Amino acid sequence: MLSFRSSLAVFTFLMALSLTTANAADIAIVDFADQWTKSDALRQTLDEFGIEYDDLTKDIENGKLSFKDQGLFFIGSMTTNNVKLHQSLDKNAKEIQDFVNRGGIVIEPTQADQNEANVDWLPAGLTCVRSDPDRADFKIKEAGHPLFNAPNKMTDKDFEGWGHQGWPTVWEVIASHKGFDVIAESQGSAAIMEGKFGSGLFVMMCLAPDKYHVVGNDDNTKKMAGLFMENILETYTPQAVELTGKLATTWGTLKRLGR
Repeated sequence: MLSFRSSLAVFTFLMALSLTTANAADIAIVDFADQWTKSDALRQTLDEFGIEYDDLTKDIENGKLSFKDQGLFFIGSMTTNNVKLHQSLDKNAKEIQDFVNRGGIVIEPTQADQNEANVDWLPAGLTCVRSDPDRADFKIKEAGHPLFNAPNKMTDKDFEGWGHQGWPTVWEVIASHKGFDVIAESQGSAAIMEGKFGSGLFVMMCLAPDKYHVVGNDDNTKKMAGLFMENILETYTPQAVELTGKLATTWGTLKRLGR
């Protein structure tokens, strides 16, 4: 059995290793200041939160998409307003699908239906079609889902009244879908949904929390969208390291406290 001093040394080493690993970018992004919000809000939000990321926007704009060790690919809201980025994402469908198949997570929030009605880079068996209606109504279907509980407990009321210019909480509704599990909805249509593929996950939303956090109409919109962005990142960003037993509990607690 290890002595207390030896146990402490092992714990200190593992914590140092964890913190070093956590400094690596687990997130890859593509982002664009679209014609409506004129804001590269995903970058600004991650910078505000002090989260490191690999910005693949220039590579994608030039037709190339290549993942390294990232676990999350986050597509900024309204990114497909840039024609080159939209076309390149479609052309790199296999790369995106391979990324998810081996355990990665792809998140795509609001996109304008005139730019990307059908999400063409999804694999066979998963479909997502966006349409124009914008709705204030938002209902959580899976209240126990981590997305609405960590680190911030959020209810339907917290999503009320969001806005940018004349657009409400649900911006560009998901009109039809296949192969996804709906975890939030708006008037019977999917608002947030998850689709499993291989060892990974596709997450589609008709909310724009990144944009609303930065350029929302009012302080409540910015605050609540910011809290929801924290939940998104907490839920879908891969853990830096996986430990077991008591060490895992301690590391998880420190991570949630931002230490």
